[in-house]
Amino acid sequence: MGLVLILIMLLFILPTFNLAQSYNQLLQRRQQLEDLKTQYQTLSEEKEKETAFATKLKDEDYAAKYMRAKYYYSKNREVVYTIPDLLPR
Repeated sequence: MGLVLILIMLLFILPTFNLAQSYNQLLQRRQQLEDLKTQYQTLSEEKEKETAFATKLKDEDYAAKYMRAKYYYSKNREVVYTIPDLLPR
């Protein structure tokens, strides 16, 4: 009788242990999903900024101003002075 009782206890303990492991994995996957959603949101915002910047660079006037400010290009007899934190982007 004692052996049967031990077998019945094992039959209940093993599935419970498996269920606990599965639940722990589920919690880890949910956390991973939240992290990936946050990363996706950040990358989407960065992509939108880069797309807007690329659109601005298609305008010749903006591209010329940006190039002159970023790379210190100047016209003949012109001196370029940089002001910190005034550069676009």
